Amino acid sequence: MDVLKKNIGILRSQDPILAAQILQVPGGTLSIHPAKSGMPTALVNSRYLHSAYDPVREAGRWAEERVKDCQAGETIVLLGVGLLYHVEALRQMLPHDQNMMVVVPDLSEFADCVSVRSLEGWGERLMWVTGSITDMAVQVTQKAKRVRILSYEPAATVHHDLYEHFRLQLRDHLAQGLSGTLHIMVIGPIYGGSLPIARYVVNALEGLGHRVSWVDHSPHYSGYQNLDTIRDHRLRLTVQQRMSETLAVISLAHVAEDPPDLVLALSQAPLTMAVLEQMRRKKVLTAMWFVENFRHLTYWQQMVSGYDFWFVMQQAACLDAFRKAGAKQVSYLPLAADPAIHQPMILTQGAQYEFGADVSFLGAGYRNRRQILPSLLVGQGWTFKLWGNEWDNPGPLAQVLQRGGARIDTPTSVKIFNATSVNINLHSYTGDGFDPEGDGVNPRTFELASCGAFQVVDARTLLPPLFDESMMAVINSPDQLLPTVQTYLHEPARRVAMAELSRKRVLEAHTYGHRMRTFLGAVGMASPDRLGAILQGDRTAESLVARSGQSPELIPMLQKFLPTDRVELVDVAKDIRKKGPEARLNREELLILMMDEYRQEKRDFL
Repeated sequence: MDVLKKNIGILRSQDPILAAQILQVPGGTLSIHPAKSGMPTALVNSRYLHSAYDPVREAGRWAEERVKDCQAGETIVLLGVGLLYHVEALRQMLPHDQNMMVVVPDLSEFADCVSVRSLEGWGERLMWVTGSITDMAVQVTQKAKRVRILSYEPAATVHHDLYEHFRLQLRDHLAQGLSGTLHIMVIGPIYGGSLPIARYVVNALEGLGHRVSWVDHSPHYSGYQNLDTIRDHRLRLTVQQRMSETLAVISLAHVAEDPPDLVLALSQAPLTMAVLEQMRRKKVLTAMWFVENFRHLTYWQQMVSGYDFWFVMQQAACLDAFRKAGAKQVSYLPLAADPAIHQPMILTQGAQYEFGADVSFLGAGYRNRRQILPSLLVGQGWTFKLWGNEWDNPGPLAQVLQRGGARIDTPTSVKIFNATSVNINLHSYTGDGFDPEGDGVNPRTFELASCGAFQVVDARTLLPPLFDESMMAVINSPDQLLPTVQTYLHEPARRVAMAELSRKRVLEAHTYGHRMRTFLGAVGMASPDRLGAILQGDRTAESLVARSGQSPELIPMLQKFLPTDRVELVDVAKDIRKKGPEARLNREELLILMMDEYRQEKRDFL
C-alpha cells in the first residue's frame, strides 16, 4: 500500500486526473507473481510480460539495444506497459533532459503496475499518454516534434490492435504538420498500370512542395517490345532480363548524379537487388508502393528485403505475408485519384457521340469480365460500349468493342467516364465470377468517383471504409449486375446525387496528395533522425541559425539563404565557391569545402 500511495503522489504532480482515475479503477488485469530473482513479474492469460527469472536484467538488455537508435532532440514514445521494467531501464540510459512518453491503453493494467512497482527516482521524468486513441495521438503531436516509437513487444502484444490504430492516428497527425522539403526520386516501370500512377505521384509530391526527380523508363518501352521478335522463348527472357538490369543501373546513375533523400519505386520499376543493396550501402532510403494484387503478382517475394519501406494496397493477409517474408516496414496505402486529371467535364457534341453510352466498361479482357459482361448485351434497349485492350477473340462482345480493342489513354478514359450514364467497374480476376478473396480497391474506383461519374462496382472488403453505398452501387454477385443497371438507368437524379457524393469523398480524403502525405508521415515517423528531421523543418536556414549558438561562425554563412530554404552542406559549399579561386577563405569556409570534397569522393555509387 505504501508503494501505491507514493506512486499516486508522483502521478498527482504530473497528471492529477490520471492519479484520481487510478484510485478508482479496480485493477486485476495483471496476475502478479515473484520471479526467481525475487522481483515481481506479471502474466496476462498465462503469458509472461516480463522474465520469470530476472525481469530487471531482461529489461536492461532490451534497453541497451534500443538506446542505440535514440537521437538527441527526439521524444521517445513507448508502447507496452506491463510492470514498466523496460521503461525504467531505458529512462536511466537516456539523457536526463530527453522527453519520454508512455502510452497507457488500459488504466486497470496501469493500476496493477503502480501497486507493486515504485516510480520513485525515474517515473518523475515520464509523461503518461491516456484517453481515446485520437486523444493520445493529439497529446503526442502537441508535445513532440520528432517522435521515435519504441515497442516492448511482450507487453505491447496484449493491446496489439489498439497500438496499431494509435500508430496510424499518430502518423496522420504528424503528417499534417510536415513543413520541410525532401528531394525524392520516383522510379516508374517501363509500361503497365502503375506507370500513370507514378506520374500522379510525381504531381502530388511536387504539389506538396518537394523536389522530385522523375526517372521515366517509359521511353524504353518500344525497345523492350521489339525484343518480342526474338523467337526463342528462353533467349528472349534472358535478353529482357539483361535489359531490365541495364535500366536498373541507369536508375542508379541518376541516384549517383543527384543523391536523393528517398527513392520511391512503383510496382515493376526496373530495380534489381544488387542496385538496391548498393543504395543501402550509400545510406539512400528506398520505398516501394506495390499497387498490385500480392496474390497474383508474386515477384515481391524475391525483392522484399531490398526496400526499407513497403506500401501495399491490401491489408490483413497481405501485411502478414510481407512481414513473414522479411519486410522491415510494411503499411497499407490504398490507391487514389488525381482531381486535376480525373474531373467532370463538358464534352463536345462529337465527343459525346463517340464516347457516350448508357452503359460502358473500360478495362482489360480478364476471364471474369468475359464471362459476366455479355449479360448486358441481350435485348435490353440500351447502348453498351466496351473499351480497352487484351480482348482478342472477344466472342459476342465483339459487337460492342470500341476501336478494335486498342489501349485507352488517360485523357480518353476521362471522356468515357463523363459520357457514360452507368459505368461498370469489375475488378479483374483470372477465375469465374468475383474474386472470393477480393480486398484491395482498384484505381478505377477512385478515378470514376473523382470524375463525378456514377459506377456499379463489385464488393471488396476494403471498400466500405473508403466509400459507402450512398456513393456508388455495390453488387455482391454477378447476377446482381443486370438488375442493378436496369434500376439505375431509370433513376438519373439518384445517379447524379450518388456520383456527387463520391466525388466529394475523393476530394476530402482520396487524392494522391492525401496518399503522399500519409506516405511521408509513415516514413518520417519510422526514421525521425533522417527524413523525420527534414520533414519537420529542422534543415531550414532559420532552424539551423537558431541551433548555431555554440558555433556562431556558421551564422553568416547560413544567413545568406532565405529563412525557409532547406540548407545542406553542398549548398553552403556551392555558395563559398562562388567567391572564386582567388578569394581568401576563413577557417570555417575551408573546413566546409574539405567536408564537401570528402562527400563527393564517397559518392561512388557505380
